[in-house]
Amino acid sequence: MSKKIVLLSAAIALVFSIAFAGDAPWFDMKKCAMCKSLTETPGLMESMNYEQLNISNGIVCLTTVKGDQLKAYRDAHGKMKEVFARLEKGEAVDLCGSCTAFGMIMMKGVKQDYAETRQGDVWIVTSDKPEVVAELQGWAKRNSEEMAKMKTATP
Repeated sequence: MSKKIVLLSAAIALVFSIAFAGDAPWFDMKKCAMCKSLTETPGLMESMNYEQLNISNGIVCLTTVKGDQLKAYRDAHGKMKEVFARLEKGEAVDLCGSCTAFGMIMMKGVKQDYAETRQGDVWIVTSDKPEVVAELQGWAKRNSEEMAKMKTATP
């Protein structure tokens, strides 16, 4: 299947997901098909440290996992890849505001690099378009703000 068809299918699925998402919360760890995998293993979210850093042409996302939760994190990441594959096939899925916003940015053309580390992973997302870089960095900033709220919220 050509890359253009895959991207078009993913775009159509994302548009349908957005249309049905309404005013989805920025993160929805219960309903978002991408994010909920991070909550399926007790203690995983608490063991993770997630940083998003600006670079000149995009962002670097660094995740480290403490203790014995690395396998659970890798499994959750695998489930996220499965959801992305469903989107690429044109299937509509529930997404939170953050995942929806990132999907919209992806459709504008970004380059992604990913590498596993000993205790997590590094994800680099870049663009040659200054307006897309600004959107990426805005998305990362909002993620950091919302994550800080989640950490300080009373369970």
